Amino acid sequence: MSFQRLALLLLIGFWSITGQAASFDPDDQDCASILQRWAENPGSVPQQMVDLCKENMANLAPAAGPTATPTASAATDPCSGPDAANSVLCWGPWSSLAPAAGPAVASLDFPDFEGDCENGNELDGRCTPLLADSPPILEGCTPGAPCGFATIVDGVTSSADVEDTQFLRFDLDPKGRSFTIDPNGTNEIGSVPMSTNVQTHRDGYENMRSTGVLGEEQSRIVARVIRDEEDTIELAADVWGHGNRVTGSANSGYFAWGTATSISGLNLLNGNGISVSFTGPMSVDNGTIGSVTVDFGSRPIWEGNWENAADAWSFSAGGSVDGVNFISQPGQFSANVQTGVVQGALLGEPGRMGITHIIDVTLDGVGHIEDVGLLREIVAAPGIAP
Repeated sequence: MSFQRLALLLLIGFWSITGQAASFDPDDQDCASILQRWAENPGSVPQQMVDLCKENMANLAPAAGPTATPTASAATDPCSGPDAANSVLCWGPWSSLAPAAGPAVASLDFPDFEGDCENGNELDGRCTPLLADSPPILEGCTPGAPCGFATIVDGVTSSADVEDTQFLRFDLDPKGRSFTIDPNGTNEIGSVPMSTNVQTHRDGYENMRSTGVLGEEQSRIVARVIRDEEDTIELAADVWGHGNRVTGSANSGYFAWGTATSISGLNLLNGNGISVSFTGPMSVDNGTIGSVTVDFGSRPIWEGNWENAADAWSFSAGGSVDGVNFISQPGQFSANVQTGVVQGALLGEPGRMGITHIIDVTLDGVGHIEDVGLLREIVAAPGIAP
């Protein structure tokens, strides 16, 4: 190390200790070294010395004229010359992250970021951003309130081409004596009062048939139901219809209904991080079996699979759970889903739960599928005591 460089370092150290400027007039090379050091570590050089060197270097501008050549100081000073503003060494301490120098970056159409990056960020690869949820097909359900979804078609057959089928909200009287399609909506249909007939069935459901006639109007329900000890319906699914016998105008479809899980039930499930599995047939095509597992906790999620063995197709989906409502996320569909949405809600209380949900998917080689279904909680059989 030269004596001149050693003296420079000693002077920097002395200045840092005393905080006062002695008589100091650095030459060009020293100033280049000082500015280089300041750029690499701003706290290592007193600001007064940096300002002095910048002033000295500014006074050493090259002679004007087209034939002027850079001076030695300009060649060694990273903050001199016309490109100084583009040098990372001349930006000084950053008060905030700034973009790199250079031409403007073309606009890129990235999807909005909606992910969990508490342990990293979407730039460093330590977390995986999630695409925004698909928009819900219908309005979500409220904890503790009646909750149901239904298909609606013209006529009394309950079935039609997919493109002629719509989804609407559905509500059922807890005794099965009336129903409403699209409650408080623009397409609201209210049934006439109905009488009910319920018979037991070996699969754990009861079969309910409700019918009614009032003047020219008539309504019907044919459904699987689960009732409590007071004969109040907890879960119900399958066929509805309503029409006018004189004009012949009618609508019908399939439904899945219950009472959405209460806040206290959700708190119990989420507080204990419980996983609950559900399964059951869809209603439009009961050859399609749905299976869904919900992992409760601080950030509950779900995943599911739908399979139709007779038509040789299946698909899977998943997403997040918000209260009692869940909806699919595009990135969690199986590869054979071209487009689609799965939407549903949790019904009942822990130990006697169900799911009302709708599927609206287009599958490779299969086409467009729309269905509504009721899935029941899978409850393990009690163990046999030794």
